[in-house]
Amino acid sequence: MMMHSAIKKRLNIIREVTSRGLDREENVEGVGIIRALLPSRLVSIHDRLFRYPNLSVESTGYDEYWENKRGQNMGTTNAFQSYRAHWIASRIKAGDCVLDIGAGDGAVLSILRKTKQVDAIGVDVSEKAVAFLNEQGFRTIHADLKELSAITSLPEADHVTLLEVLEHISDPEGFLTNIMKKSKQSVFFSFPNTGYVMHRMRLLFGRFPLQWRVHPSEHIRFWTLNDLKWWLNSIGLLEHATIHVYEGVPGLNRLWKGLFGAAFIVQIDTTKVHSNGESY
Repeated sequence: MMMHSAIKKRLNIIREVTSRGLDREENVEGVGIIRALLPSRLVSIHDRLFRYPNLSVESTGYDEYWENKRGQNMGTTNAFQSYRAHWIASRIKAGDCVLDIGAGDGAVLSILRKTKQVDAIGVDVSEKAVAFLNEQGFRTIHADLKELSAITSLPEADHVTLLEVLEHISDPEGFLTNIMKKSKQSVFFSFPNTGYVMHRMRLLFGRFPLQWRVHPSEHIRFWTLNDLKWWLNSIGLLEHATIHVYEGVPGLNRLWKGLFGAAFIVQIDTTKVHSNGESY
Protein backbone atom coordinates (compact mmCIF):
# COMPACT_ATOMS: atom_id res chain seq x y z
CA MET A 1 0.00 0.00 0.00
CA MET A 2 2.82 2.39 0.89
CA MET A 3 4.67 1.50 -2.31
CA HIS A 4 1.48 2.10 -4.35
CA SER A 5 1.09 5.53 -2.72
CA ALA A 6 4.72 6.45 -3.44
CA ILE A 7 4.40 5.40 -7.08
CA LYS A 8 1.16 7.34 -7.43
CA LYS A 9 2.76 10.49 -6.00
CA ARG A 10 5.73 10.12 -8.36
CA LEU A 11 3.41 9.72 -11.35
CA ASN A 12 1.45 12.82 -10.32
CA ILE A 13 4.70 14.82 -10.18
CA ILE A 14 5.69 13.58 -13.63
CA ARG A 15 2.26 14.49 -15.05
CA GLU A 16 2.52 17.99 -13.61
CA VAL A 17 6.02 18.43 -15.01
CA THR A 18 4.91 17.21 -18.42
CA SER A 19 1.82 19.44 -18.50
CA ARG A 20 3.84 22.52 -17.54
CA GLY A 21 6.64 21.77 -19.98
CA LEU A 22 9.42 22.16 -17.41
CA ASP A 23 13.04 21.38 -18.12
CA ARG A 24 15.11 19.12 -15.94
CA GLU A 25 16.51 21.93 -13.79
CA GLU A 26 13.16 23.23 -12.53
CA ASN A 27 11.64 21.90 -9.33
CA VAL A 28 8.11 20.70 -8.63
CA GLU A 29 7.53 20.25 -4.89
CA GLY A 30 11.33 20.23 -4.63
CA VAL A 31 11.74 17.42 -7.16
CA GLY A 32 13.07 18.10 -10.66
CA ILE A 33 11.91 16.16 -13.69
CA ILE A 34 14.95 13.88 -13.73
CA ARG A 35 14.75 13.29 -9.99
CA ALA A 36 11.05 12.53 -10.33
CA LEU A 37 11.82 9.80 -12.82
CA LEU A 38 14.52 8.19 -10.67
CA PRO A 39 14.12 5.70 -7.83
CA SER A 40 15.07 7.24 -4.50
CA ARG A 41 18.41 5.43 -4.26
CA LEU A 42 19.59 7.17 -7.43
CA VAL A 43 18.42 10.65 -6.48
CA SER A 44 21.67 11.41 -4.65
CA ILE A 45 23.68 10.37 -7.72
CA HIS A 46 21.53 12.63 -9.89
CA ASP A 47 22.06 15.52 -7.48
CA ARG A 48 25.84 15.10 -7.55
CA LEU A 49 25.80 15.19 -11.34
CA PHE A 50 23.31 17.97 -12.04
CA ARG A 51 22.53 20.11 -9.00
CA TYR A 52 24.32 22.90 -7.10
CA PRO A 53 24.36 24.02 -3.45
CA ASN A 54 22.71 27.33 -2.63
CA LEU A 55 25.18 30.06 -3.53
CA SER A 56 25.92 32.70 -0.92
CA VAL A 57 26.60 35.96 -2.79
CA GLU A 58 27.64 37.75 0.39
CA SER A 59 31.05 37.39 1.99
CA THR A 60 31.04 34.39 4.31
CA GLY A 61 33.39 34.03 7.25
CA TYR A 62 34.58 30.76 8.71
CA ASP A 63 32.04 30.90 11.52
CA GLU A 64 29.24 31.04 8.97
CA TYR A 65 30.96 28.31 6.98
CA TRP A 66 30.94 25.97 9.97
CA GLU A 67 27.35 26.83 10.76
CA ASN A 68 26.40 25.93 7.19
CA LYS A 69 28.59 22.83 7.07
CA ARG A 70 27.71 21.23 10.40
CA GLY A 71 25.05 23.33 12.12
CA GLN A 72 23.58 21.39 15.01
CA ASN A 73 25.65 18.33 14.08
CA MET A 74 29.00 19.72 15.21
CA GLY A 75 31.12 16.98 16.72
CA THR A 76 29.57 14.14 14.73
CA THR A 77 31.67 12.26 12.18
CA ASN A 78 30.85 11.44 8.58
CA ALA A 79 32.25 8.43 6.71
CA PHE A 80 35.21 10.38 5.33
CA GLN A 81 36.24 11.77 8.73
CA SER A 82 35.87 8.40 10.42
CA TYR A 83 38.02 6.70 7.78
CA ARG A 84 40.73 9.36 8.01
CA ALA A 85 40.80 9.21 11.80
CA HIS A 86 41.11 5.43 11.97
CA TRP A 87 43.74 5.35 9.22
CA ILE A 88 45.82 7.89 11.12
CA ALA A 89 45.25 6.00 14.39
CA SER A 90 46.70 2.88 12.79
CA ARG A 91 49.92 4.75 12.03
CA ILE A 92 50.66 6.55 15.30
CA LYS A 93 51.45 5.45 18.85
CA ALA A 94 49.31 5.82 21.94
CA GLY A 95 49.97 9.06 23.78
CA ASP A 96 51.54 10.84 20.80
CA CYS A 97 51.01 14.59 20.51
CA VAL A 98 48.85 15.55 17.52
CA LEU A 99 48.60 19.13 16.26
CA ASP A 100 45.47 19.36 14.09
CA ILE A 101 45.54 22.34 11.74
CA GLY A 102 42.04 23.33 10.67
CA ALA A 103 40.60 21.12 13.38
CA GLY A 104 37.07 22.42 12.91
CA ASP A 105 34.70 20.75 15.34
CA GLY A 106 37.28 18.16 16.38
CA ALA A 107 35.52 15.14 14.89
CA VAL A 108 38.82 13.48 13.93
CA LEU A 109 40.60 14.50 17.13
CA SER A 110 37.80 12.96 19.19
CA ILE A 111 38.38 9.57 17.57
CA LEU A 112 42.15 9.84 18.01
CA ARG A 113 41.74 10.78 21.65
CA LYS A 114 39.40 7.82 22.23
CA THR A 115 41.44 5.21 20.32
CA LYS A 116 45.00 6.39 20.96
CA GLN A 117 44.71 8.71 23.97
CA VAL A 118 46.61 11.35 22.02
CA ASP A 119 47.70 14.66 23.45
CA ALA A 120 45.53 16.70 21.07
CA ILE A 121 45.86 20.35 20.11
CA GLY A 122 43.26 21.86 17.77
CA VAL A 123 44.08 24.90 15.66
CA ASP A 124 41.42 26.82 13.76
CA VAL A 125 40.64 30.30 12.47
CA SER A 126 36.95 30.00 13.39
CA GLU A 127 36.04 31.29 16.84
CA LYS A 128 32.94 29.12 16.73
CA ALA A 129 35.00 26.00 16.07
CA VAL A 130 37.57 26.86 18.75
CA ALA A 131 34.83 27.50 21.32
CA PHE A 132 33.30 24.12 20.51
CA LEU A 133 36.70 22.42 20.85
CA ASN A 134 37.19 24.05 24.25
CA GLU A 135 33.83 22.67 25.35
CA GLN A 136 35.05 19.20 24.39
CA GLY A 137 38.12 19.58 26.59
CA PHE A 138 40.75 20.03 23.86
CA ARG A 139 43.71 22.35 24.05
CA THR A 140 43.19 24.94 21.35
CA ILE A 141 44.91 27.69 19.40
CA HIS A 142 42.89 30.34 17.62
CA ALA A 143 45.03 31.44 14.67
CA ASP A 144 44.91 32.49 11.04
CA LEU A 145 47.83 30.62 9.50
CA LYS A 146 47.94 32.65 6.30
CA GLU A 147 50.84 34.52 7.84
CA LEU A 148 54.20 32.74 8.24
CA SER A 149 54.65 34.30 11.68
CA ALA A 150 51.53 32.48 12.89
CA ILE A 151 52.96 29.14 11.75
CA THR A 152 56.29 29.91 13.41
CA SER A 153 54.57 30.43 16.76
CA LEU A 154 52.89 26.99 16.72
CA PRO A 155 54.22 24.35 19.12
CA GLU A 156 56.00 21.25 17.86
CA ALA A 157 54.16 17.92 17.91
CA ASP A 158 54.81 14.29 17.05
CA HIS A 159 52.31 14.52 14.22
CA VAL A 160 50.66 17.38 12.37
CA THR A 161 47.39 16.86 10.50
CA LEU A 162 46.15 18.99 7.61
CA LEU A 163 42.86 17.33 6.78
CA GLU A 164 40.91 19.03 3.98
CA VAL A 165 43.11 22.12 4.33
CA LEU A 166 45.64 22.36 1.48
CA GLU A 167 43.01 22.69 -1.25
CA HIS A 168 41.92 25.97 0.37
CA ILE A 169 45.41 27.51 0.19
CA SER A 170 46.93 29.33 -2.78
CA ASP A 171 50.46 28.21 -1.84
CA PRO A 172 50.13 24.69 -0.37
CA GLU A 173 53.78 23.99 -1.22
CA GLY A 174 55.05 26.79 1.02
CA PHE A 175 52.47 26.03 3.69
CA LEU A 176 53.37 22.33 3.83
CA THR A 177 57.08 23.15 3.84
CA ASN A 178 56.73 25.38 6.89
CA ILE A 179 54.34 23.07 8.73
CA MET A 180 56.78 20.15 8.42
CA LYS A 181 59.16 22.06 10.66
CA LYS A 182 56.66 21.56 13.48
CA SER A 183 56.45 17.79 13.03
CA LYS A 184 58.77 15.38 14.84
CA GLN A 185 57.48 12.22 13.14
CA SER A 186 54.96 12.80 10.37
CA VAL A 187 52.52 15.08 8.62
CA PHE A 188 49.15 13.79 7.46
CA PHE A 189 47.10 15.63 4.86
CA SER A 190 44.01 14.87 2.82
CA PHE A 191 41.96 16.35 0.00
CA PRO A 192 39.40 15.25 -2.60
CA ASN A 193 40.30 13.33 -5.76
CA THR A 194 39.24 15.58 -8.63
CA GLY A 195 39.74 12.58 -10.94
CA TYR A 196 36.97 10.65 -9.16
CA VAL A 197 34.44 9.13 -11.56
CA MET A 198 31.56 11.32 -10.30
CA HIS A 199 33.58 14.47 -10.97
CA ARG A 200 34.50 13.21 -14.45
CA MET A 201 30.85 12.46 -15.20
CA ARG A 202 29.82 15.89 -13.97
CA LEU A 203 32.30 17.41 -16.41
CA LEU A 204 30.88 15.18 -19.14
CA PHE A 205 27.49 16.79 -18.54
CA GLY A 206 28.98 20.28 -18.68
CA ARG A 207 29.38 21.07 -14.99
CA PHE A 208 32.57 21.64 -13.00
CA PRO A 209 33.33 19.11 -10.21
CA LEU A 210 31.36 20.05 -7.11
CA GLN A 211 33.64 20.49 -4.08
CA TRP A 212 32.10 23.45 -2.26
CA ARG A 213 29.30 24.13 0.23
CA VAL A 214 28.81 27.90 0.45
CA HIS A 215 30.85 29.45 -2.38
CA PRO A 216 32.81 28.02 -5.36
CA SER A 217 35.95 29.85 -4.20
CA GLU A 218 36.36 27.50 -1.22
CA HIS A 219 38.72 25.19 -3.13
CA ILE A 220 41.43 26.83 -5.19
CA ARG A 221 43.78 23.88 -5.74
CA PHE A 222 42.83 20.51 -7.22
CA TRP A 223 44.58 17.14 -7.58
CA THR A 224 44.04 13.83 -9.36
CA LEU A 225 46.12 10.79 -8.36
CA ASN A 226 48.65 11.45 -11.13
CA ASP A 227 48.76 15.12 -10.18
CA LEU A 228 49.39 14.19 -6.55
CA LYS A 229 52.33 11.91 -7.40
CA TRP A 230 53.82 14.53 -9.76
CA TRP A 231 53.34 17.27 -7.16
CA LEU A 232 54.98 15.31 -4.34
CA ASN A 233 57.88 14.40 -6.59
CA SER A 234 58.30 18.02 -7.67
CA ILE A 235 58.65 19.22 -4.08
CA GLY A 236 60.95 16.33 -3.12
CA LEU A 237 58.53 14.43 -0.88
CA LEU A 238 57.34 11.48 -2.96
CA GLU A 239 59.96 9.07 -1.61
CA HIS A 240 58.90 9.94 1.94
CA ALA A 241 55.16 9.71 1.26
CA THR A 242 52.55 7.00 1.75
CA ILE A 243 49.51 7.68 -0.45
CA HIS A 244 46.20 6.06 0.40
CA VAL A 245 43.00 6.32 -1.65
CA TYR A 246 39.71 5.88 0.21
CA GLU A 247 35.91 6.05 -0.08
CA GLY A 248 34.29 6.14 -3.52
CA VAL A 249 33.15 2.93 -5.20
CA PRO A 250 33.86 -0.07 -2.92
CA GLY A 251 36.11 -2.70 -4.47
CA LEU A 252 36.79 -0.72 -7.61
CA ASN A 253 38.56 1.94 -5.55
CA ARG A 254 41.26 -0.65 -4.85
CA LEU A 255 41.60 -1.83 -8.45
CA TRP A 256 41.48 1.55 -10.23
CA LYS A 257 42.32 4.02 -7.50
CA GLY A 258 42.59 7.18 -9.57
CA LEU A 259 39.12 6.73 -11.06
CA PHE A 260 37.04 5.10 -8.34
CA GLY A 261 38.61 6.49 -5.15
CA ALA A 262 36.89 9.63 -3.86
CA ALA A 263 39.72 11.10 -1.81
CA PHE A 264 43.38 10.88 -0.79
CA ILE A 265 45.10 10.79 2.55
CA VAL A 266 48.88 11.08 2.63
CA GLN A 267 51.48 10.55 5.34
CA ILE A 268 54.85 12.28 5.02
CA ASP A 269 57.53 10.67 7.19
CA THR A 270 59.31 13.76 8.46
CA THR A 271 61.86 11.70 10.40
CA LYS A 272 63.35 10.66 7.05
CA VAL A 273 63.18 14.21 5.75
CA HIS A 274 64.96 15.48 8.87
CA SER A 275 67.56 12.69 8.87
CA ASN A 276 68.41 13.34 5.22
CA GLY A 277 69.17 16.92 6.14
CA GLU A 278 66.82 18.21 3.45
CA SER A 279 66.18 21.91 3.68
CA TYR A 280 62.66 23.27 3.62
